[in-house]
Amino acid sequence: MKMKNSSIKTRVTLYYSIVLILITLLVFGVFLLTASRQVNLVSKDTVMNAVQTSFDDVEFDNNILEIDNDFDSYHKGVTLLIYSEKGELIKGSVPGSFPASTPLSSGTYQELDDEDDTWLVYDLFNSYENGQGIWVRGIYNMDSTLRTLNAVKSFMFIVLPIMVFLAIIAGRRITKKAFMPVTEITEAANTINNGLDLSKRLPQGESKDELYYLTETLNQMISRLEKAFQMEKQFSSDVSHELKTPIAVILAECEYTLEETRQIEEYQESLENIQKQCRRTMSMIQQLLQISRTINTASSIERENINLSILCESVAEELSLMAEEKGVSLLTEIKPDVEIYADETLMMRLLINLITNGVKYRRKTDNSYVKLILTDSEEAEQIKIIIEDNGIGISEKDQSEIFRRFYKVDKSRTGEDTSFGLGLAMARWISEAHGGNISVESILGMGSRFIVTLDKEKSSQQEAGSV
Repeated sequence: MKMKNSSIKTRVTLYYSIVLILITLLVFGVFLLTASRQVNLVSKDTVMNAVQTSFDDVEFDNNILEIDNDFDSYHKGVTLLIYSEKGELIKGSVPGSFPASTPLSSGTYQELDDEDDTWLVYDLFNSYENGQGIWVRGIYNMDSTLRTLNAVKSFMFIVLPIMVFLAIIAGRRITKKAFMPVTEITEAANTINNGLDLSKRLPQGESKDELYYLTETLNQMISRLEKAFQMEKQFSSDVSHELKTPIAVILAECEYTLEETRQIEEYQESLENIQKQCRRTMSMIQQLLQISRTINTASSIERENINLSILCESVAEELSLMAEEKGVSLLTEIKPDVEIYADETLMMRLLINLITNGVKYRRKTDNSYVKLILTDSEEAEQIKIIIEDNGIGISEKDQSEIFRRFYKVDKSRTGEDTSFGLGLAMARWISEAHGGNISVESILGMGSRFIVTLDKEKSSQQEAGSV
C-alpha cells in the first residue's frame, strides 16, 4: 500500500513510530558508548588511586625496606603487589589465573584477556632518596564490572523493544482519539451530502482547536449555500408564477377565439390581448437575462474614473421626456465634479431603475415629481445618490422586502401590473458590488426616498483586489 493512499492516522502513527524507534536506538547507542567509557574510566581511576595510595605504607630506613602493617594487599577490589627494583616479588600474592610474566611498565595501563578473565593492570615505579626504588602493581579483575554492564545491556535489549511497542500502541490510541472529531465531521458531511439536507450542520467539539474553527467555517459556508439554494428555489418558483400568468391568459384568449367564428373586432381585440401578454413576457425575460448576465460577470466589472455628476445629468435629461409623458416633473440637485471609480454602465442602470421606479409609482396629481440628488462628503469619503418623490409611498412592512427579486407591492394601489419586482433587486446588487448600500425611507401616501451610499475607498480597494 502506497503511503499517499494511506489514512492520515496511519501515516501519523508510522512517522511517530519511526521517530520513536530512531530516538530509542540513538539513546541506546549513546548509553552503551557512555556506559562502556565510564566503566573503563572508573576502573582505571580505581586502580591508579589504589597503587598511588599504597606508596604511603612503604619507606626505606637505613637502606632497609619497611612495609607498614596497615598495607592492604587487596584494596577496593584491586590486588596490590610490591616488586623490587629488579622485578622480584616482595609482597602480595598474584591471582591464580593472572599471567605473572607480564612485564612491568611504569605509568601505563594494560588490559589482558584470557579465556576466563579480563584484567586491568597499572604499574608505577617510585625512587627514594637513597637511590633505591620499588614497583607497585595494581591488578583489577573487570569481570564483575563487565558482567554488570552486560546485564544492563541485556535488560535494555529486552525492555526497550517492549517500551517502544507499548509507546506505539499508546500513540495509535492517542492518534485515533485525536482524529475522532475528523471521523464525526466526515460522517456528518456524508449525511448532508447523501440526504441533500443543508439544514444540518457539522458537529463542533468543546475544545476550540484548529478543527473547531475549521468546522465553524464549514458550517458558515453550508449556511450560505442553504440560503443561496433557498433563494434560487424561490427564484424558480417566482419565475414560474410570473410566466404562468401571461401564458394562461394567451391560452384562454386562443381557446375563446377558436370556439366559434368571431367578428373582426373580436379577433383584433384577442390579438391585442395576446400581443400585450407576449410583450409582458418578453420584457420579463429580457430583465431576467440582464440580471443573470450582470451578476454572472460580477468579477469582471469594468471600473474606471467617471464623472458621476455628468452621468446623473445625462440620465436625467434622457428620462425627462418619459417622465413628462407620465405627468411627472424630473428635478435635479447635482453637485458638480463628483468623481467615482466605478462601472459606468452599471451606475447608469442604477439611476435609470430608481428614477423609473419613482415615475411608475407616482400619484395622479398635477405636482407629481421625482428628484435626483447627488452629494458627496470629503470628510467621510462617501457619495450619496438620493431619489425622492411624492408618490404613493411604501408601507412599513413592505420596505424590508422591496429589494427582493420578484417582490411586488399590492398592485391595487397603482392600478397597474407592469412591474416584475426586478428593478430594485438589481439596484441593490449594483450598490453592493461597488462597496456601498441602498436604503429606503417612505411614508405611505406621501412619497419615498431611496438613498444609495457609495464608499470611495471601498470601491478602490475592491478594484485593486480583483486585478
